[in-house]
Amino acid sequence: MKILTIIPARAGSKGIPHKNIQKINGKYLVQYPIECAKKSKFVNRIIVSTDGEKIANVAKKSGAEVPFLRPKKYSHSKASQLDVIIHALNYLEKNESYIPDIITILHPTNPFTTSALLDRSISKLKNSKADLVLGVMPIKTHPFRSFWHKSKLLKKFSSDFDKYYQRQLFPPLYFPTGDIYTFWYKSFKKYGKVFCPKITPLFYKKNEISMTIDTPFDLFQCEMMMKNWKSYQREHKFKTF
Repeated sequence: MKILTIIPARAGSKGIPHKNIQKINGKYLVQYPIECAKKSKFVNRIIVSTDGEKIANVAKKSGAEVPFLRPKKYSHSKASQLDVIIHALNYLEKNESYIPDIITILHPTNPFTTSALLDRSISKLKNSKADLVLGVMPIKTHPFRSFWHKSKLLKKFSSDFDKYYQRQLFPPLYFPTGDIYTFWYKSFKKYGKVFCPKITPLFYKKNEISMTIDTPFDLFQCEMMMKNWKSYQREHKFKTF
């Protein structure tokens, strides 16, 4: 099967200048998803979609393809992930007659994504009737206990606010981590979107970390975790799962 990993990595960033080529633990952020995909048992093509020459050079040296530089209209802050995917797939089909069977999307801003997690998502898609396998985690701050801010007052978000007076009563909800999206090309073409009707969850194991980098403090946290988390576990004799 043709299994393609697309890594969106635009040059511009408001929160952190040149975010995708910031270094964590001695590596550029864009290197992490490339290495993840290279270690996969299933992925057989990796492309980076970028508008930045420096990102492109790092990506190529790290073992990914950069078959094009992304046009400006798909590289501004309001450009959607959907636009980036459609552009990449249209380019590959038009210029190379390349049509993948399965597509995975990885992001440089999620450096803890592992090849084991990636391969689990691909296997799950192959063995299910789903259109999309989506990485999710249980939500920590439940919306049923949140408020709207309207007319200078706080209004209960849910009409059942008083019903859920204990955390244990909350119905289970899950949020997409944004680390990984794995879907069939045929489903994407049929529906014209990633979030097709049949979505199956990819649950994380206890030792799998999800963290998205949006701010300089996130960069700091990620680097500290990479450098110190394992030794901290050993020191405090936490169970390694």
